[in-house]
Amino acid sequence: MSNIYLCITRPVAAFMRSQDVGDTLKPDEPVVFSPYSEEYSILEAGLRVIPESEQGAARCYSQTAWQNMLCGRAPNGGKTIIKRSPDEWLTFSELCALECVNNRYKRDSYDFLCIQMPREIYDGEEVVRTGKTFTLDTKPANDLRKVLRKMFVRTLLEFDKKSQRFAQAKGFRRTDVEILERFFAKYDIPVSHDQKERDSIRRQLHRWRQEGEKYIEQDVLIGDEDITRIDDYELRGGIPDYN
Repeated sequence: MSNIYLCITRPVAAFMRSQDVGDTLKPDEPVVFSPYSEEYSILEAGLRVIPESEQGAARCYSQTAWQNMLCGRAPNGGKTIIKRSPDEWLTFSELCALECVNNRYKRDSYDFLCIQMPREIYDGEEVVRTGKTFTLDTKPANDLRKVLRKMFVRTLLEFDKKSQRFAQAKGFRRTDVEILERFFAKYDIPVSHDQKERDSIRRQLHRWRQEGEKYIEQDVLIGDEDITRIDDYELRGGIPDYN
């Protein structure tokens, strides 16, 4: 079965590879989504054959394009642009070189998540078998990134709240850096430990908390009337009138 390779931020890619405690997929091992998941629905609706030369717009690559890049060639093949071992995982910097685009980031902030495609999809007219030339166009690729990022942020915020509640119950304060480093360790997310990295971690957790609050406000899963209903007494203060 063929795979696609989605360019996504490094923490989210590492999080998605973490299957269980002590069990992490290698980069070239595909993440497999349940047929009943939102991710699988995006794949079913969005997969199609896209020329390798046009796949860079979505930053999502087919099996054929990926094999070309592993060999140091452009996604659509041709002459060798950079000499590299096809056994080594592609970096974002190498991708920029192969695509002839400027790398605006000082370090490799992005990774590539290997995702197993559904064996068959419905293209609007008939059921077709997927293959090595299938991938996602820009919109479904972005939709998939958003879903994966939301999953990452929700899990992080749940871990964050549990950590804070535990520390409060025990009478001490656990720092943001400590919480995030423990989360990264649990999900096997690589991070260095110099002071700049620690400061970056602290700022990143603050941004993820803000992002998580927006998800809570916008997410249809939280759109339960028993949660979202605001009674009069809650606005004016005091206790409810049950008479």
